[in-house]
Amino acid sequence: MVLLAGATSLLFAATLLPLPVPVVGATSHICLTPVLALIIGVRQIIWPTFFVLVLQAVFFAHGGLTTLGINTLTLGAFGPLLAVGLWAPIRRLGLNNKFGLALTCAFADLGIYVGDAMALGLALSDAAPPLTTFTAVLLGFAPVQIPLAILEAVASVGIVQILAGRRPDLLPDRLRALGSTPPRATLLSLVFLLALVSPGCAYEGIDGTVFGATAESLGRPPTDSLLDLSQGELGLAMTIIVLFGLGFVAGRAWERLLGRQPDASRR
Repeated sequence: MVLLAGATSLLFAATLLPLPVPVVGATSHICLTPVLALIIGVRQIIWPTFFVLVLQAVFFAHGGLTTLGINTLTLGAFGPLLAVGLWAPIRRLGLNNKFGLALTCAFADLGIYVGDAMALGLALSDAAPPLTTFTAVLLGFAPVQIPLAILEAVASVGIVQILAGRRPDLLPDRLRALGSTPPRATLLSLVFLLALVSPGCAYEGIDGTVFGATAESLGRPPTDSLLDLSQGELGLAMTIIVLFGLGFVAGRAWERLLGRQPDASRR
């Protein structure tokens, strides 16, 4: 539970922090769900991802409630599954090392945005061929996400090495063997991150420059909902179902928290 709470906090910070790419003049963020899935498992990372996306949509206008489902799918399921799927064959090739982990997390990070491009292409299929939209979004993503995928690889290796040095019991055996990170590597990673973040604070986010521009060029402004369920009986029914589901999840979590029996050895 401690590891899961830490993963949720780390995911919240990483996906909310805009990282500018000065050459392109746009910002995006790293994902970290690939490496977290390798540490705690794919099934355990889905709910923290959903919880983080809800908080960011409600309190920071980052993302949105109408895109919550697809964002959870790509960030919390598609990327983690891709990371787990890549890590196994990469280990079989003898790359059970830092480079192999970095390669896995970088490609899984890029895979998340490939999934986003596929979703946007399907969502706008009535305005343009899905393949055309998919290709346009990928070309728009590439200059920003490729540098950030490299940063994701560096950050992922750093997280695993820090845990290996301080709390190796929290890591699975396949990652524990990577060893701890030396202070010099940690310092270089921090300098690289600060060098990337420091310029371009006024850059526009990639959601506006790529997603928004693509949707607007096809006559679908991003301020319009792709599926409006806010009116009528259908919208009311969907609202009740969603609220009931969230209330059930919150109630079950609260029940587990209050229903735990105290440890007899501590009495």
